[in-house]
Amino acid sequence: MPSPDDGSTPDKDARTGSQQPILGARVGRLVGVSLEGLPLVQFEGGPGPVPARNFVALDMAQLRVAAGEQRLAVLLFEEGDPARPLLVAMGQDSHPPSLLEQLLEEAARPESAKAPTPAEPAPATETRAKNSVPEDRVVLGAQKELVLQVGEASITLRRDGTILLRGVRVESRASGLQLIRGGKIELN
Repeated sequence: MPSPDDGSTPDKDARTGSQQPILGARVGRLVGVSLEGLPLVQFEGGPGPVPARNFVALDMAQLRVAAGEQRLAVLLFEEGDPARPLLVAMGQDSHPPSLLEQLLEEAARPESAKAPTPAEPAPATETRAKNSVPEDRVVLGAQKELVLQVGEASITLRRDGTILLRGVRVESRASGLQLIRGGKIELN
């Protein structure tokens, strides 16, 4: 137990013993904003999204936009503690990682680092949607079922080959010939 005169603090004693102190600057990414309004940063070797003290002059709206773009961030660490990052600078023209890079990064992260952090998701921006997947083809896989959902609309792909389209209104458009083929087709 620390005594008041030995110079130790509960924060120092709580530092994860398995992680080495980080001395000097490290480049990471701004990935979100916590419910308390703190920037959430991620960096190589870090425990996942971590709230950081902010030393960059941005209002909350600018911070959320930067998080949505997943801008590069320059980080220092209080007393070298990886759990106590300081956001000291941000890149201006950063491109967000592609969807594939994000999925690979998430898959490579240890299960202990995947615990959800109470956070407000960064708002998606039109720029991110256009530039997030520069690859010609992206393959996503799942063992039993893959679901893409936004609001009341969803696309479900099942292992048995079933594809479910659900929505309040479903449209299908083609500038050329539109084919519907199947062993049996039922309308209404």
